[in-house]
Amino acid sequence: MNVDQARGFICAYAKFVEANMVPVQQGNGVCISTPMLNRNNDCMRVYLGDDPAGGYVISDLGETINDLELSGFSMKGQRIDKLNSILSGFSVKEEKGELCITASGSDLPMKMNMLLQAMASVDDMFLLSQSSVRNLFTEDVGNWLLDNEIPYVPGPSFQGRSGLSFKFDYAIGKNKRRPMRLIKTVNNPGKQGIQNALFGWADIKSARNDCEGVVFLNSTNTKDGVVSPESIEACKNYGLTPIIWGVDQDSYVPMLAA
Repeated sequence: MNVDQARGFICAYAKFVEANMVPVQQGNGVCISTPMLNRNNDCMRVYLGDDPAGGYVISDLGETINDLELSGFSMKGQRIDKLNSILSGFSVKEEKGELCITASGSDLPMKMNMLLQAMASVDDMFLLSQSSVRNLFTEDVGNWLLDNEIPYVPGPSFQGRSGLSFKFDYAIGKNKRRPMRLIKTVNNPGKQGIQNALFGWADIKSARNDCEGVVFLNSTNTKDGVVSPESIEACKNYGLTPIIWGVDQDSYVPMLAA
């Protein structure tokens, strides 16, 4: 693949996203169905309305947390701390179970994108068992980086070619030997988890030629401890280096520490 082919792919991807953004009037607001999927393989929806203080409010109307609780996930104790930590990274607020963010006309696309990423991250909390609340997969990866003396910056956001910002779990700084490495962690490396990880990477890559993408796929959270070849190949097709947690992460220490 060359740069011109990549630009064609980016244009096709943008058209796909636009074609699958479906707005429907609901009262005084608009419900927008998006191509991003939740863990039930349902399209994620956001609701856009006017803010009495000026600008707009974008919300999930409580669907994300309500679905978790209907599935038997109790949002209490340390899980609330984790929820607040996730939301603060995306500048999203939680009000009576509703995830929301305010926006002006100029930053509305970026704010909607941040809300969708927050919804996907909160939805992923369902995959956490009671015993793993204190030691989440992203934190496992961070501790592993520290143990191997790999310096990193946690939770950075970068702006893509479209002008939208995307959040990564970690970034390893650029040096004379290697470009900056942006790291995503996928606790559930099935179809949905991979799609959410890939969402926006092409946009970031098209705007920055000084970075590499790395994705940690948690094999310990899959059936029989195996990440599917399709998931691995999808990451490679997007120019991401897949690291299979629980299988080959130690072999990548030289690459990440360089």
